Amino acid sequence: MGENESMVRARAREPRRGRRRGLRGLVAVAAGLALVAAGVGLTTINSSRAEAGVLSGFDPENIISDSVMFDGDTMTASEIQTFLNGKQPSCTTGATCLKSVKVDQPALGANLMCKALPARKGQTAAQVIAAVGRACNVNPKVILVMLQKEQTLVTGRKPYSGETVSLIYRKATGLGCPDTAECDPAKYGLFNQLYGVAYWLVRYTTPPGTTGPGWTAFNWFPVGKPVGILYNPNVVCGAKTLTIRNKATAALYYYTPYTPNAAALAAGWGGGDSCSAYGNRNFYLYFTTWFGGKTTYTVSGAIGAVWKDQKGSLGSPISAATSVKGGTSQRFEQGTVYSSSAGTFRVSGPTLTEYLAKGGPTGSLGWPRKAMKTRTGSHAGTAQGFQGGTVYVSGGRTATVTQPIYKKYIATKYELGRLGYPIADVEKVGSNLQQRFEHGRIMSGSKGTWVVDGASLDMWIRRGAEKGSLGWPTGDARTVSAWGKKGVVQDFTSGSVVTRGSSTRSVTGELAKNWRFHGGVTGALGWPTTVAHSSTANGSGWWQRFSRGVVHWSPKGGAHALASGKVRTRYEQRGGPDGQLGWLLQSGNDRTGTGGTFAVLQHGRVYSSRSGTAMMTGPILTRWLKKGGTKGVLGWPRGDAITSGGTTIQKFEGGRITQSPSGKVAASRQR
Repeated sequence: MGENESMVRARAREPRRGRRRGLRGLVAVAAGLALVAAGVGLTTINSSRAEAGVLSGFDPENIISDSVMFDGDTMTASEIQTFLNGKQPSCTTGATCLKSVKVDQPALGANLMCKALPARKGQTAAQVIAAVGRACNVNPKVILVMLQKEQTLVTGRKPYSGETVSLIYRKATGLGCPDTAECDPAKYGLFNQLYGVAYWLVRYTTPPGTTGPGWTAFNWFPVGKPVGILYNPNVVCGAKTLTIRNKATAALYYYTPYTPNAAALAAGWGGGDSCSAYGNRNFYLYFTTWFGGKTTYTVSGAIGAVWKDQKGSLGSPISAATSVKGGTSQRFEQGTVYSSSAGTFRVSGPTLTEYLAKGGPTGSLGWPRKAMKTRTGSHAGTAQGFQGGTVYVSGGRTATVTQPIYKKYIATKYELGRLGYPIADVEKVGSNLQQRFEHGRIMSGSKGTWVVDGASLDMWIRRGAEKGSLGWPTGDARTVSAWGKKGVVQDFTSGSVVTRGSSTRSVTGELAKNWRFHGGVTGALGWPTTVAHSSTANGSGWWQRFSRGVVHWSPKGGAHALASGKVRTRYEQRGGPDGQLGWLLQSGNDRTGTGGTFAVLQHGRVYSSRSGTAMMTGPILTRWLKKGGTKGVLGWPRGDAITSGGTTIQKFEGGRITQSPSGKVAASRQR
């Protein structure tokens, strides 16, 4: 059963014929063109005729096709939100910010123009646009353009003098705002404006049931018959005879009943003359700039098969098929289809943006070889394979993974593994490559491709990353069992990172070389137990402790290890490198005689055998060495030197050495 016009007007009032206005009268639209220009990436509003090239395809009799205008499923709420975010990345204080405004959606019953809408609180503008578009079967892109051409809401603007942000939203699409009178308060409100513009664009086509008593006959802009359309509300400016070719174009004229004159068309995005009106010109400019043209293109072959299969999501073609070396491509409203020997696949959204930035089919990625797939992990994402790599999109990031890193990424189970999604493209580091992922990095050099993550990555970054003390990885992290303990070791060109339990240590530089020479964690020194320490005593140097020893490095002595035992204990009792003995110069086993261990230090020595453990310094050490040391007649020391009454005596297996108060040193055999 039909619905009379008075019933409809309670929800969406009819704009008054010939009197609807945009910002503040059609002639004044040019005053806002700086904002218009900013919205589409132009930097000036100059009215030079050189700008008219953007209007080369404008046809006042066919501004937009029926199939494009009356397609309510071209954009989802998410896609609309992304579009709005892109057009107004930041929101200036006091300006309109359509991307973040919220509005309540009331429950509306079905009518002859639109399906029913449920009540929903706190909806974003994107959600309302998508809902209204579906309900009334009006392209959300058309609604977005109407918001922009009427109030510059998509790109945002600050209020003009006397306006407020709330007032701008109340007349968002210009509905009920004639050129010669104040706006109708009954039509105020962002929801009313969005629903109303969709409703009336459909209503102007005279759907079945909207004729007869109680209904307005929209017949003054007939399709297929010549009709005069004014250039401006001022009738003195004259009119142009047009034969409107479709209902969608007629609907635009019912909404804004003026056609651009020659000056408006010659001006491109700029201002024309005093008789210019810009509403339908600007509609065309925004729609074609943002979403492509209105021309009908042929779709066939393999591309046609994909388009037919995905028509609902690809939208209409916006270009003819183009041959590129190795294949063919064709652009659609919501993506591009590429066909080559690798197959025929759609590429769209951020993946398409990334692909085109890398040169498309002739760039580093080559042709697509797989369809886009939804991926899972810690959060949702997509992946699409190309001949030269795979593009991942997740969490607002887009990144391409290429060989040889991709092979390693496969081995870690893609985003399902410990690395997660890539968060940046491959970057070159000197002659090497690295790529960052959510939870680690893959690094590739001449000796292989390795993963660095977890505690190893944290330590590597703290040590200065690739320019730091560890250098480049030379292998993956590996689990090692040694000396009754288990841990993880990862080697780098200039050191290693060792994790055991909650403790992570790095061993670098000359200390690392000596530790590795002795077998690393599985060798004589075992696990690192401290960080490397520096000291300026005795000429300066570095030392680091391990579970079974210590490694010292000094500029004069180089790097040397001292295993745990009595020699190390006595040395550290005497202050270690900061004490009277200074830095380690040599250590080892001496199998002479009874046999034992020793450490050669800057200012003395420490020996340990079955006969005892002793520190030796000064003239007594010198005399003992002249006597042959452990190989001489005196043999191994039996303890430290003892001083009594000014005389110092140190005993050995085969005798003693005495230093008198005067400094005279004498050795005597044991009797």
